[in-house]
Amino acid sequence: MSAPLAVCVGGIGKLPYGGLTMHYVHYVLGLRELGYRVHYVERQNRPLETYDPASDAMTDRPDAAVRYLSAVAERFGFAGRWSFIDRDGACHGAGWERLLAALGEAEFVLTVVDPTWFDELERCPRRLFIDGDPMFTQTALAAGAGSRADAPRHYDTLFTFAARIGAADCTVPDAGRSWIPTRPVVATSAWRCAPPPPGAPFVALMHWAAGGEVRHAGRSYGHKDREFGRVAALPSRRGGEYVLAAGGGAVPREALGRAGWRLVNPLKVTATPEAYAAFIAGSRGDIGVAKHAYVASRSGWFSDRSACFLAAGRPVLHQDTGYGDWLPADAGVLPFADLDSLVDALDRLDRDYDRQARAARRVAEEHFEARTVLAGMLETAGLR
Repeated sequence: MSAPLAVCVGGIGKLPYGGLTMHYVHYVLGLRELGYRVHYVERQNRPLETYDPASDAMTDRPDAAVRYLSAVAERFGFAGRWSFIDRDGACHGAGWERLLAALGEAEFVLTVVDPTWFDELERCPRRLFIDGDPMFTQTALAAGAGSRADAPRHYDTLFTFAARIGAADCTVPDAGRSWIPTRPVVATSAWRCAPPPPGAPFVALMHWAAGGEVRHAGRSYGHKDREFGRVAALPSRRGGEYVLAAGGGAVPREALGRAGWRLVNPLKVTATPEAYAAFIAGSRGDIGVAKHAYVASRSGWFSDRSACFLAAGRPVLHQDTGYGDWLPADAGVLPFADLDSLVDALDRLDRDYDRQARAARRVAEEHFEARTVLAGMLETAGLR
């Protein structure tokens, strides 16, 4: 008797960066560790949403995405079990016939963060969607505009990284749907722990501002650029080396350089899963700045990138979004709200670094392990 089949929908090829790749790969690995065969799928949903590193441009051409996805599938053990649907409707990889067969056999479709819908997904009656961008997803759904609004309507079970949704002080709306709180996952089997090299810096890896602000109930909610200003003076306030890998055209690089940050190109230092792992391994810890929307809404959001640092045994300084409700934040993870509390957290971390590093891996195993989190999600959805 063959193992049950799951279809996992993501965005590995469209945005071929090491961090995003691992974000989706962790779900594939977690489902496999639970005993599922996995068929991975992605689709070009909108014009110019696929990045080609060779030309450093967004494109509709699928060639680079297909090559990258094929290499990732080979690297992580799902070669021959992936499909990439381009803007013309061609299905690369396994092809339409095998994809349709997989959708007919699958116990469920799990769409991770990327708001994807195409009618063939209806072949599988149980469909789960994970919202990775709380507040932005729900306000779009309420407004009924764009792919963020359309795709979730086709899924019967909705999860969200707004782990505190429904709490009295959490302002993330439900947009008329029922949302199940969850958290990002990491397959710790894919990460090794080793001490950081001497003089390793604390690092911040982020996208400066991914689009415009949104409004809800008379308040505006923005991106990481609004929050980074709270801690931008860190290098001049506290000794040490601090590296910032920030993507986006609006990054004030000269001002941040003058403030003491060493800026690196995030596309280069995380170009592949191997480069991403090396970047994390070469750090002393992660400074996790959250989007203004996640902080101001008291969403309880936690970063999937920070979960990778934890799995590699790197302590995380993570901006407080209310996640202390569900995540112990005293060892391995240290919260901060502003520059003063960040400096205090860094001082506490340096006084007890080895214990904090050991705790980091333990936090990853106990709170973010892919097979464990996914098992809980599937049980809540009535699939286990």
